[in-house]
Amino acid sequence: MHYRVVEMRKSDINKQGLLRISEVAKATGVSLPTIHYYTREGLLFPSLKTAHNMAYYSPDCVKDILLIKELQSNKFLPLSVIKIILQARRDGQDIEHVAEMESVLGDIFQPTLDETKSGSISLAELISVSGLTETDIKELVAKGVIFASETEKGPVFEGIDIRIAQIAKRLFTFGLKPADFEIYRQYMEIIRSEFKTMHEIIHHLPNHEVIPLKELFKLASDFKGCLATKIYRQEARHLQEHS
Repeated sequence: MHYRVVEMRKSDINKQGLLRISEVAKATGVSLPTIHYYTREGLLFPSLKTAHNMAYYSPDCVKDILLIKELQSNKFLPLSVIKIILQARRDGQDIEHVAEMESVLGDIFQPTLDETKSGSISLAELISVSGLTETDIKELVAKGVIFASETEKGPVFEGIDIRIAQIAKRLFTFGLKPADFEIYRQYMEIIRSEFKTMHEIIHHLPNHEVIPLKELFKLASDFKGCLATKIYRQEARHLQEHS
């Protein structure tokens, strides 16, 4: 992102209440490299650049950084999601709507019990805690059922993937094989498509800023649960009729 470098007297800068990056760091307890990173990622925007290596920030940036820290620590939200919330605030969206957005996203990213206990683990550790073979895990990764984050030390897996791997191992004891999980890859694509479609529909509604997101999310989840139950009932009846 490029900023226009301007000349401004120190008295004018002080009058506007603008802060140097060092002052922002002191006020928030966040390091300078972190503030630079937030700026590069588009979470913060300098109000003024008086030189290529000198920028001033609005006092609002202090509030933004404190919110980022809160959403990371208490809601476990990734920066890419926090950026959406910050943008909604800057766009002047209804305060209650933004608060509900934070609440819903917080529920989605709330760590499972497995994530709270273990955090990220290596491939060898996943093999140990799940009972799966390395080949099994690689096949499940290929199906997109579990996801590996690449690091300098090799792939690591999050808590929710640990739980999925453990459930998969149990399903294997009933005779399922990794190749059978292709149906779950398709299921995940349907869910991904649902999310994108719902987002587009809601975003273009004239009253999208006042839609109760928490209720909408719960209704959508309940709706899918009812559909799944309905289909299983239909198929069970179908088996009975043709037995």
